[in-house]
Order: sequence, then C-alpha cells, then structure tokens
Amino acid sequence: MARLIEVQDVSVCPSPLMVHQGDLLQFWAVGGQVRSGDDVVEMFGPFLQAVLGNDGNILTPMGPPNKILFYARQAGRALIDVITGDLFQTPQTNSLSITVRAS
Repeated sequence: MARLIEVQDVSVCPSPLMVHQGDLLQFWAVGGQVRSGDDVVEMFGPFLQAVLGNDGNILTPMGPPNKILFYARQAGRALIDVITGDLFQTPQTNSLSITVRAS
C-alpha cells in the first residue's frame, strides 16, 4: 500500500531517501523542483494549505505557499530541490536524492 510520508524538517532528511513506488512525499516548503529523474518523481504544487470549516467554508490563511508534494511514479533515482524559508528574503534550498523501489 502506498504511503503519504510527511517530511517535517527537510534539513535533517536522509539523502538518499528510499521510498516505494506509489509513495507521496509531503514537505513544508515554499517551492521545489525535480532536477533529474522527472520520469521517476513528479512534483505537485506549491500549495497553500487550507481546511474545511464546520460550516462548509474553506478557510485559507494569508501568506505564501507552504506545501510541496512529490509522487514516486516508478523505480529509479531522482534528484529534487526543496525550497524553505522566506521566499523573498532568505530562501534555503535543500537537495535530496530519492531512490524509488518497485512495489
């Protein structure tokens, strides 16, 4: 079964990170990119996280995006960048190697 893997602090994430085909990586980040292996890993986002209120309204905070998702499409290796921090003043880019194993 595929997993939703939340990476709470990309700066301490192991690299290479081993995941299975079908897994989804979720990072608290303002941006990102797939530097190599875009046939192995696909990026979604950036997103601004919102919640559904009890009255049915979607509550969205003010501010920059705060979530990036990477989907492990197939077995192989990829290199991704995850951008955290203040996008306009002091962004930090963390590069991670991702190894996707077949399910």
